[in-house]
Amino acid sequence: MFVGCGTAMVDSRGKGAAFERSIINHIKDNLGERLPEMPKRNLSQYQVKGEADIIIPKWSIECKAYASGASYKMGWWQQACEAAAGTDMYPVLIYKFNNRPIKCVIQLMAVCRDFTYNPDAVCEVSLPTWFEIVRESYGEG
Repeated sequence: MFVGCGTAMVDSRGKGAAFERSIINHIKDNLGERLPEMPKRNLSQYQVKGEADIIIPKWSIECKAYASGASYKMGWWQQACEAAAGTDMYPVLIYKFNNRPIKCVIQLMAVCRDFTYNPDAVCEVSLPTWFEIVRESYGEG
């Protein structure tokens, strides 16, 4: 049986969708009572370029799941920033490689208001730490 080139794309899209659903479940478990409505996947992201995967108040979330690697790619972060551009939301890149913990990339100004906007001034934190930062952004520190 011949397997076409599209199989890898379908598999990666499925892996990405599963990771987005996983992140939504983490958000519900950790922030659910603080959100006006439960988060859900932005299904139009596949039709409209530049849209976030998930949106919660104050945060535009881009998710990436890959088999191997050590750190995020700059293009992923740029994609997260583009999705948040023109909004009052902070971009966050949430990514994971197989057998590695979930990591989050955020702008330093999301953590400390003394920093001015600079998309290249970022920090990488764990998912639980990001949840603490989100709670702080909601004034619940």
